[in-house]
Amino acid sequence: MPLPSPLHTLFKLPDTGRPLLFLAPMAGFTNAPLRRICRRRGAALTYTEMVNDVGLLRGAEKTWQLLETFDDEAPVVAHLYGSEPATLAEAAAKVEQTGRFVAIDLNAGCPVHKITANGAGAALIKDPPRIHDILAAMRKAVKLPLTIKTRLGPHPDKVMIFEILAAAESAGADALALHGRFTSQGHGGEVQLDLLAEVKRRAKIPVIGNGGVRSTADAGRMFRETGVDAVMIARAALGNPWIFEEISADLVAGNEPSAADASGARPRRDLADIRETLEEHMASELTLSRLVRERYTLPRHVIDADEALATTFRCHLFRYLHGLKGSSHVRGMLHELRTPAEIRAAVASCLEREAAYRAETPGKQQGCGTENTLGD
Repeated sequence: MPLPSPLHTLFKLPDTGRPLLFLAPMAGFTNAPLRRICRRRGAALTYTEMVNDVGLLRGAEKTWQLLETFDDEAPVVAHLYGSEPATLAEAAAKVEQTGRFVAIDLNAGCPVHKITANGAGAALIKDPPRIHDILAAMRKAVKLPLTIKTRLGPHPDKVMIFEILAAAESAGADALALHGRFTSQGHGGEVQLDLLAEVKRRAKIPVIGNGGVRSTADAGRMFRETGVDAVMIARAALGNPWIFEEISADLVAGNEPSAADASGARPRRDLADIRETLEEHMASELTLSRLVRERYTLPRHVIDADEALATTFRCHLFRYLHGLKGSSHVRGMLHELRTPAEIRAAVASCLEREAAYRAETPGKQQGCGTENTLGD
């Protein structure tokens, strides 16, 4: 494992003697509750959701809410997107003034059309000079470490990452996070570890590897074959925040399975741990909801915190229960769950069914829990 990493110094991370595993930014998911859950279970660093620069400058409350943090979840990186050097620089300065973050990150890799249509996200990949100008402007505006998250290029016939790396370094960026796929691949397909390794070989700044990491075997291979300074995990952490501590412990102990033996299946997790983590996550969601209601002016028709939780937590609930007996029943009734009490009742029913199944089939692994709906 590449330890210690220069990222320990850059982000002021304690050197625990373990490989650095980060929670990647995911729109709609990496809010304060999920970040805190993952931090408590081994993520060395987390990122906010994508936050629009213009929204911040206009004082849009929904945009600023995406930057809310808990006091006990640090360190967190603010993940911004936009296309204009001036507005991104001004927004970065405002974010730095909050005092909540250890770094500012530029999104230059999101392939979603509503982002790229405005010249942001992966649209920037085609224009390394603009990336340079954006980062240079942001560098002048902030003292915090400045990083960029991007991809290899628009498509396999047009590799742009080496021009992007040069632009980032010359503009004063402190690190680069690289999703080892092309924009055309979206969030599927093969991760190009050979190109990721070449970027790491040429880079003068730390490189963070990203893409397709769902298991100890995936993380170990990325570290070993590319030499990256840290590895990001995204989709595989949803409903499975334990993945950070488990991969870390396996790599330190040398318990990395071969690629042929790595099924991606989750271990048969203790049901009490699942229940406790779900409760912890729901409690954090309620805390965030109440914090937002205290700090911001919400519309009069806004639903109460409990009902809001039942609505927003559905996307996490079926992921926590994925692969368990009774989970399909819970998934089918997600839209009927209106209160935390109804969520708890559904969870209890699912876990009871799983407990009965385990009593009949001791030792069997839980089903694979890797959803293919989000970025990694």
